[in-house]
Amino acid sequence: MNDFLFGPDVRPSAEMTVALINTSPARGGEEGLNDTDTLRAMGGEARVYYQPDGSKAEILAMRKLRDRLDDIVKAPDNRQRFTMLNELFYSASAIPQIVTHAEDPRPHFHYTLEDASYVDHLKGVTAYALSRLIIIGEWQRLRTCSGNACNRLFFDTTRNGKRLYCDSRTCGNRIHAARYRIRAAERSLSEN
Repeated sequence: MNDFLFGPDVRPSAEMTVALINTSPARGGEEGLNDTDTLRAMGGEARVYYQPDGSKAEILAMRKLRDRLDDIVKAPDNRQRFTMLNELFYSASAIPQIVTHAEDPRPHFHYTLEDASYVDHLKGVTAYALSRLIIIGEWQRLRTCSGNACNRLFFDTTRNGKRLYCDSRTCGNRIHAARYRIRAAERSLSEN
C-alpha cells in the first residue's frame, strides 16, 4: 500500500496507534507501556516528533488513551466510532493546522497547538488516523491477528488488503507448520 491512498501522515499515525494499542495486557499478555523510553521508541518509528515529559502521570494518561483507542477499534459500528473519535478530538482541543519541520519539510497536519501535552498530541494524531481510515473506506485494514493465541492488532498495508497475521514469520509460520503436521498425520493414517 502506498502513501498515495493514506497520505504522508495517516500511515505513520495509524502505525503509532497500533503500536500503542498492542502495549495493552489485553493484546500482548503483559503491560508493555511502563516507561517513557517505550513512548519515544514508538514515536520515533512512526515519525511522531513530539516528546513525552517522562512523568508517571503521562504514562497513566497514555494507558488510558491506549484503552480508549482499543475500545474504538472494537466498536461494533462507525456511528459509535464517530462519537468516540469526536470525543478524543474535543478532549485534545484539536485545532488542525498545516506545518513543516526541519526533520520532515513536507507540509502536513498538526491536530493540536504546539504547546499541547504529549498525550493531547497523541490523541489528535491517533484520532485523525482512525477517522481517516473510516472516511476513505479502509477501516477493515485494522484487524486482529488470526494466529493461534495471538490477539495483537495490525495495520494491513498490503496491496490487496488480505493479510491475516501480525507477523508472517511467527504467527503465519506457526499456522502453516501446524497445518502441515495435520496433513502429514492424515497421510500417515490413510497409508496404514
